[in-house]
Order: sequence, then C-alpha cells, then structure tokens
Amino acid sequence: MPERSRNDTPTDPAPYRDISAAELIRITRAFTRRVTNQDRQRLARDLRESGHMRSVASDAPIDLRQFFAGEIDLDDDLSQRYVNAVLLSHIRLLQAPGDPPRCRAAATFNSQDDSVSMNVDAFHDAAGDIHMNFTFTLLSTLSQRFSLNGVPPVDARRWLELMRRDSGITFLWTHARWEKPYFIFVVREHFARFYAFSPQGYEASVRLTPDMVTQLCTWLEKVWLSQADEPAQLESSALNMPHAGEHRSAPGNHSSASAGDSQPTLDW
Repeated sequence: MPERSRNDTPTDPAPYRDISAAELIRITRAFTRRVTNQDRQRLARDLRESGHMRSVASDAPIDLRQFFAGEIDLDDDLSQRYVNAVLLSHIRLLQAPGDPPRCRAAATFNSQDDSVSMNVDAFHDAAGDIHMNFTFTLLSTLSQRFSLNGVPPVDARRWLELMRRDSGITFLWTHARWEKPYFIFVVREHFARFYAFSPQGYEASVRLTPDMVTQLCTWLEKVWLSQADEPAQLESSALNMPHAGEHRSAPGNHSSASAGDSQPTLDW
C-alpha cells in the first residue's frame, strides 16, 4: 500500500485527539467553504447553460446575487435569518404499503409537538414530468404553499444525488429559476435546512433530522423516479391488468383515458 502524503487528511481518528478545538473548527470551516465553492461553481455552470448567468446581477434576489458573486456564505446567511426554524422529526404517509394506488403521493413531516408541518404532495403528468406542492403549516391554521411544476426525471435524479451528500447546498428549481418558486436544501453533518422562496416575496424554512433527510430522499426517489425507471412495466400493467370491477371495451373501442390525456397517472 502506498504511503500517505504528509499533507493528506488523517483517516485514523486517533490523531485528532491531540488537535485543539479551535483547530478542529478551522478544519471544519475550511472543508465547508470548499464544498460551498464547488456548489457555487456547479450552479454557475448550470446558469450559464440555461442563459441566466447574465441576468443574475440585475434580476435575481439580492442574496443570490451576493452568493454567486462570492460575497456571502449563503448557508450562514440563511441560517442566521431563520435561526429559530422548527425541527421536523417524524413523518406520516398518505398511502401505506399495500394500499390501492392513488392519483397522487403525499407525505407530511411534523415537529415533535405537531405545531409545524411540511406537507409534500406530487403527481406525474402525461408527459412524465413531476408536479409537486410543498405546504408549510403553522398550528393547523396558517399555510403557505410553494409549487414546483414540470420537473423532468433527469433533474430529479440529479437533485437526489446532491441531497444525499453529507454536506452541500442543492437548489431545487426549474429553468424558470427565481421567476418561479424554488427551494434551497442545505446539509451539514447530515442535518438539513430546507428553505422555500416565492417570487411574490413570501418564504418558509424548516430543519430536518438525519432520519428525516433519509426518509425524504427515499420517498422522493419513489415519487420522482418510479415511472422513469419502469416505463415498459407500468405501460404493460395499465394495458393488460384490469382492476376488479373493470369492464373491457369491445374490440375496436378505446378507453376514455388516452395516451394524450392530461390526468395524473395512478402509480402510487
């Protein structure tokens, strides 16, 4: 086995016992700053490819302008703005395993005392794109809803890869960027902060435990990618497996739900 360079980061936890707390904090901040810079470069590349990079300086919200200019640490800026964001620690699913399929999937993430919740519901359209609503509710009285529409599976797959990292910043937005509702998902040491923004000026934020991050990503993978990964199987199931009580049409007749229908597919 080749010898490790003197400048390599130690893999054995024992050497860290002799490092002071201040030095450990410095190392952690340096690592976080490096990851943030990589995320900024990736996002800037995406904006250039979509033609939005020139409009950042004039049209984007001020915090995004400063972030892409390297003037602020977006993670630190948002965490200070939402310093008392509620921690969501348990989840409820609309559909339990074994239940018949529904036209939409929904999951509700709640705080320990159920005073704050984040409800996520989604469905696919006829083209296979994903439509989602994130609804933040306070004391079952006041809600704010943010819609994320027309997400292609290729973007959803990429988001999941980024959201499952130990540390990093992920933007969940369509090609409309900040002109439509968008989300910022920040993970630090497996804990996450989830921010929602609307072009109308209202915002929301929650925190997620590591277990909730895992649950959210697992649920989103099923919601986002189940159709994309098994299109042939789903089509065969829809055409050749009638449900109880279903009557087959006579030869030559067609079902009222054609391939071009805009109704959401029932695959949940």
